[in-house]
Amino acid sequence: MNFYKHFLGDYNRATGHLTLVEHGAFRLMLDHFYGAGRPLPGNRKSLYRLLRAESEAERRAVDAIAVQFWRPLPAEMEPLYEALGLRSEEERRPLRAVVTEWTEVGGLINVRALGEMVKARVIAEKNKQTAIEREQKKRLRLVSGGRS
Repeated sequence: MNFYKHFLGDYNRATGHLTLVEHGAFRLMLDHFYGAGRPLPGNRKSLYRLLRAESEAERRAVDAIAVQFWRPLPAEMEPLYEALGLRSEEERRPLRAVVTEWTEVGGLINVRALGEMVKARVIAEKNKQTAIEREQKKRLRLVSGGRS
């Protein structure tokens, strides 16, 4: 994913208590999570390296943000379904596919960001299917001589 929505009001309400360094850590974590499309490393040393947290203050900020906003990938799906308000099987299927893909990797997730990422994947898949169908119809028209 190379784009994600950043709602200033929501972000400020959730993070108004953070220090400047903690804001930087959180935004880098979100950028990596969305950009890579996979969990952050669960190992602190790897996480520090990924976020370029070199000083003790930067590492404390990463630790504080990891504890407040990030969770290990859960073994059970129910807590994620509940947190994201997914009730039907149709709503749950895309999330299960993403989490199953990530199970071997493990790591840290942000539940809200995960929900947004899954929604984006669903939309992308629908768009892909629409484009395929449109292209097939176009080819059929060409083969049939332009008759509808």
